[in-house]
Amino acid sequence: MRLRLIIAALTLIAALLLLPQFLSDYAQDYAAARAWLHGADSNGRTADLLAECCAAMAPLYGGMQTAHPPFATLLALPLAWLPWPVARLAWLVLSWAAIVGAWQIGRVAPAVCAATASFWIIALGLGTHEPLLFLLLALALHLAERRPRVVGALVGLCAAIKVYPIVVIGGLLAARRYAQAAIALATGALALLLCELVLGLGVTRGWLRFVPINTQFYVDNIGNGSLVRLVRAVVPGAPPTPVALAVLALLSLPLLPRLRRSDWLRPLVPVMLLGSPLSWRHYMGLAALDQLGWAEQIALALAGLAALLIGMGVLPADNMAPVVQGPLLIVLIWMWYRASRPAAAIPSAAPQQAAPLPEER
Repeated sequence: MRLRLIIAALTLIAALLLLPQFLSDYAQDYAAARAWLHGADSNGRTADLLAECCAAMAPLYGGMQTAHPPFATLLALPLAWLPWPVARLAWLVLSWAAIVGAWQIGRVAPAVCAATASFWIIALGLGTHEPLLFLLLALALHLAERRPRVVGALVGLCAAIKVYPIVVIGGLLAARRYAQAAIALATGALALLLCELVLGLGVTRGWLRFVPINTQFYVDNIGNGSLVRLVRAVVPGAPPTPVALAVLALLSLPLLPRLRRSDWLRPLVPVMLLGSPLSWRHYMGLAALDQLGWAEQIALALAGLAALLIGMGVLPADNMAPVVQGPLLIVLIWMWYRASRPAAAIPSAAPQQAAPLPEER
């Protein structure tokens, strides 16, 4: 525990020191929430919405609106009353607390915490929702056998915050946890209904219209670690959504024997990150939900450090993407292969229990 807290403290210090160098992703949610407070459309262009409070940084966001689901805007409402610098700092601290909480709840090995710390520094600097997803999924694993209804609700909340965790609902179905899957779907639907009631009717439709535009804009970005981008590199112009669905299906089918043993989340971590049309490097902190061997930890640590040094300007950005994305892709593919091996699907004699996140391998 002490080592985890030391690593957590160093992660927070690094994120605070590097904060000015990040173009905040959280500004999208802050701008959308602040727009609602002032009676404007929360699906408006982020640059226009920020012009009222943060004119200096507003032009940096171009002509795009928030790409996050409306529930992310709802989560930002309590902080939208605050000035931007205060709101950004508050969200960073809350996100950091979520990471520390997930490490503690899952009893994640200090070596794994250290190996993934660079990705969490990036996530904290950007203000993304991955720390919150990490906490919710770690809680779901921790409560899997004791509070099945709560687990369903936690998974549903994850899918309401970001789209790609919806894959986990498929894991619940494959594990024959039908009640939990139904609760997850109901929770996600209730979250969208709440957004419609609070943010205004049509807010979900406005977001859904923008999702394919945002995906098309970013899917071929060199920093995108998704297999969808690699498929499009071979087949230029392939539509991202059908490709993503095909990739998800192909990756999930070999995992069915293990999923049916009620190991409904861990095998799907690499599937989520490889199959999502957009998969950024700060998502890699979620890899700690699964077991990581020493080779995977070293690869993650080196790739994360390189990504951090590139962001700081210490390493040149030109032609450095393979140095970061290559090891991350290899780690995810290896995690998937390890989970899909026939040996991993042999049922145990004892009843399957939800184990805590691995303390050590």
